[in-house]
Amino acid sequence: MIKIQLSELIVVVMMIGVCLVCALWIWTLWRERRREVYRRRIAIQCRICNCTYAIAKKTPAVTQCPACGTQNQRGALDPI
Repeated sequence: MIKIQLSELIVVVMMIGVCLVCALWIWTLWRERRREVYRRRIAIQCRICNCTYAIAKKTPAVTQCPACGTQNQRGALDPI
């Protein structure tokens, strides 16, 4: 049987909790960054009216803006 004092047990449980919270935080940041990269990959921003709209990946490189009707070329949005 392993002998452990109450204070040591409390410290171990707290360290496990802190590590778990940090791991979940890092995982959430990674997941949100991946989603933002995907959103920026499919988004087009109109150069005339500044409207941002999404298109499917298999559509042509030049699309028409749904708000003003101008032709826009697919390209990555500027980072925030």
